Amino acid sequence: MTIFIVLLILILGFLAYMVKLNHDLLVNKDNILRSMAAFDAMIIKKNDALLDLIGYAQDVMDKEATLIKDILNLRHEVTEIKPKIVNAPARYQKQAELDKKIEQLLNAVSRYSDLNKNSTFQVSLQKFNDLNVAYKEKVEFYNMCVDKLNWSIHSFPSSIIAEMANTKEPPPKY
Repeated sequence: MTIFIVLLILILGFLAYMVKLNHDLLVNKDNILRSMAAFDAMIIKKNDALLDLIGYAQDVMDKEATLIKDILNLRHEVTEIKPKIVNAPARYQKQAELDKKIEQLLNAVSRYSDLNKNSTFQVSLQKFNDLNVAYKEKVEFYNMCVDKLNWSIHSFPSSIIAEMANTKEPPPKY
């Protein structure tokens, strides 16, 4: 009788552990979707705030006209890519290219005293920088969610549950 109770406890413990692994897998998948949505929302907000900066910069930064044109073109390309899971790698790659160009533009701002004196531009720049900080936090959370889901998919025994649930690989880290 004692062996039966011990065996029953072991089986129930194993089942509880499998249910917990399944729950963790579902939570990780949900976190990926939520983090992608938050990440995409920040991309939209950041790229909208970029238009204010570009509006002021175009008038003053005549030497950076090609860079500004490239930024506007890349922004348009990012906006055209729908925020869906299948489009995530392409969208995030374009956003990374855009971020590099924006960084070049922001580094060039210090050479233009008219922009440094323009209080409206400085307010727009501060708003953009605040959005950029929030954006980086969303990127960190997204990458952490990708790591957790990858761990769930590739570690034993949760890999068995992931395979049974036909869990797909998450999009790549940003």
